[in-house]
Amino acid sequence: MPLDININGSVLPKFNLNPKQLESVTYFDSPLLILAGAGTGKTKTLTSKIALLIASGVPPTRILAITFTNKAAHEMQQRVAKLVPYNGGMWIHTFHALGARLLRQYGGEIGLKKDFVIYDDDDQKKLIQLSMEELGYITDRQKIPQILNTISRAKDDLLDPVSYKINVEALGDELRMRNANIYMRYQKKLNDAGALDFGDLILRTAELLNSSKQVADRLKEFFQYILVDEYQDTNHAQYVLVKTLCAKHKNLCVVGDPDQSVYGWRGADIRNILEFEKDFKDAKTVVLEQNYRSTGNILKAANEVIKNNKNRRPKALWTSLGDGNMPKVLELQDETQEARTIINMVKQAAEKGKCVYNDVAVFYRTNAQSRSFEEACRVCAVPYRLVGSLRFYDRKEIKDSLAYLKLLVNPYDTVSLLRIINTPARGIGKTAVERIMQYSKEKDMGLYEALKHIDDSGAAAPAARHGIHSLLEVFEEIKSDMFSTTPSSMLEKVLFKSGYMKMIENEAEKDPQTSLERQGNLQELVNAVKEFEERVSAQGETPTLSKYLEEVMLTSQVDNMNADNQAVTLMTVHLAKGLEFPLVFLTGMEENLFPINSYNNSSPDDLEEERRLAYVGMTRAKKMLYMTWASTRRVFGQTYSNFMSRFIKESGLDSEFIPGPRAVTFDKGRGDRGDYGRRRDGNTYDRGSVTARPSPVPAPAARAEKTSGKRVIHPAFGPGVIVSQMGTGPMTKVTVMFDSGARQTFMLKFAPLRPL
Repeated sequence: MPLDININGSVLPKFNLNPKQLESVTYFDSPLLILAGAGTGKTKTLTSKIALLIASGVPPTRILAITFTNKAAHEMQQRVAKLVPYNGGMWIHTFHALGARLLRQYGGEIGLKKDFVIYDDDDQKKLIQLSMEELGYITDRQKIPQILNTISRAKDDLLDPVSYKINVEALGDELRMRNANIYMRYQKKLNDAGALDFGDLILRTAELLNSSKQVADRLKEFFQYILVDEYQDTNHAQYVLVKTLCAKHKNLCVVGDPDQSVYGWRGADIRNILEFEKDFKDAKTVVLEQNYRSTGNILKAANEVIKNNKNRRPKALWTSLGDGNMPKVLELQDETQEARTIINMVKQAAEKGKCVYNDVAVFYRTNAQSRSFEEACRVCAVPYRLVGSLRFYDRKEIKDSLAYLKLLVNPYDTVSLLRIINTPARGIGKTAVERIMQYSKEKDMGLYEALKHIDDSGAAAPAARHGIHSLLEVFEEIKSDMFSTTPSSMLEKVLFKSGYMKMIENEAEKDPQTSLERQGNLQELVNAVKEFEERVSAQGETPTLSKYLEEVMLTSQVDNMNADNQAVTLMTVHLAKGLEFPLVFLTGMEENLFPINSYNNSSPDDLEEERRLAYVGMTRAKKMLYMTWASTRRVFGQTYSNFMSRFIKESGLDSEFIPGPRAVTFDKGRGDRGDYGRRRDGNTYDRGSVTARPSPVPAPAARAEKTSGKRVIHPAFGPGVIVSQMGTGPMTKVTVMFDSGARQTFMLKFAPLRPL
């Protein structure tokens, strides 16, 4: 039934909504799609809608809100509490946290134990390696991430190992069949370990709802209103989960933007949002276009880029913030000059009081690009935070400690046991471990159980047996206190009784600094557990070790980003989604880098996702946007000349050349720089499509001191004539007018030009 809303009541005025936001917040007659462009206040709209439900008498426990990060879930809780009296109880979770909660509560219906552990990427890779070894496959560590991706995508499509194998058998592909066999063994080992991976949290929840009508009916009835944020990033499994849960009341509201769908490579299906009206025939759509983040000129450039995509819903962002500064495009000599120039600009602006370091973000397409920016920050003494680098919870001493805790919760966790069985050293060598694993396989028992039979098995020498007995004694002693003490006390006991802290302290003899850092990290882990205890207790719940481990496993890298200390933020564009900064540098804007692999005949869908990624990067900027590209870039030790990214051309912005320390100043009288189809006089040229990365090997014949008027051929553009030359020696640049009508400027030293 439609919700009885009194829009003239005392609640709505303080929401301060624009007309389209108000329309979205007060509509409850059918499923609702809110197409919310970047910076249009989607979080405000979503939280206002939730607050209105609560103010109208809907019990918070009957409302389910799904987000994509823990940080967003926490922010949503806080915003709702500011709008209406609210004491908690609402289900605000990420998809994975929702799945974990439902499986803890109802997983017994499909044979799951409540104490299951969640495996992260490293755990999953280790399990794949063990599976490959057991199957007799050659273990290539570089292939393991690809296999993990295959398994993850299968689970996103709700394909369990049997279903996946049936699908690939018909294809007769040897590689896919090998992956199917690995998936089968991997899943068995997961089940034997009492563990779930991230894909299982959704796949097994869907299985639960499909196999238990009683549970499905209970949840369909229980969740009266369901709201989903970032709907453009949902995969098939998440789509099925949402559609199942809203089947009874049909009070579904999804918020998203097809133009910001950038996770297709990890399973997101843009069709979920583009075809929402087909899935829900009576759905209403409201489009939010008023942007509250960026100035007009930034939005204009971003709109010009994204309008080139076909798979989208038409909309044009606008703002009342004024035009602001015009975004700038800078051409740099190479990646080193790109990084030094940007960081110097930031430092000078900060010293003049025009910005603080927290205002600035540097985005790049691949993690490998961070190195030059890190070095530039160190050289220029500019503080920086690297988001997406080694997380706190990915450090060895932290993962080792968490492995001990996982084993306390679930002794069947084989991966965690293998990680710490001889850490600290207990005399349990590789051979002993292999024999014990073989024994556990023969006896069809878990590895931890096999350790208990070590004296009977004959699988280990006396020294190894002694070490195993010591390990078991530690675990049994600590487990005896498991239900009578706090998680932080359990952690402290693990660190000291296992000898792990002593091992770290002893490292000081060889490397005092590293030892102190690792001791500090372990102390910080104890602090983190205590903070968890305080937070959970304040919510009226009991903090448990199992609950803490689940929270850690489901925490994203952006959730941990600390903005308290002044620093320039360095991150990939993928991680930037959902964030905003006054000053943004979108770097490496070159063909084959951004868009990535554009020379390798990328599919139209891949190119559209790259364009959406550029759009996301551009719309993170509030006041000033720079897009930069390098004329040359070193890749695997080879230096290549580059073409400016097509996305810069599409933005309608001119590229400005920044001379390097040895660069020749551009002759302004010529006015014919060939920056991806745009000259300094504003005229443009159709370059056609680029099909191959230029060769790093320059042609000797093309390096003549005077080259104007000479006929040359390029592997991508074909034949043409050199129409102008700039500079001399190794810094010489030439502009070529190709017979196709395209015009391009090259650094002659690296240009793949051949004389005709």
